[in-house]
Amino acid sequence: MKVTRNIMINKVGGSTASKNAVNYRVSLPVDMIRALGVTKEDRTVTLELFTDKIEIKKFKEEEF
Repeated sequence: MKVTRNIMINKVGGSTASKNAVNYRVSLPVDMIRALGVTKEDRTVTLELFTDKIEIKKFKEEEF
């Protein structure tokens, strides 16, 4: 499965955030989340940055 998404960029609030601070987010399709095995109770994932891509995997304790 392959999808295209825009990055959502929001200003960060709060008294400790710098005035130019921003937060970046991506919305993932529910089918992809289900395929990873993510649930409300078990939602930890691992992100790994390569030169031109980010890989998202379901977190597994034995990998660390």
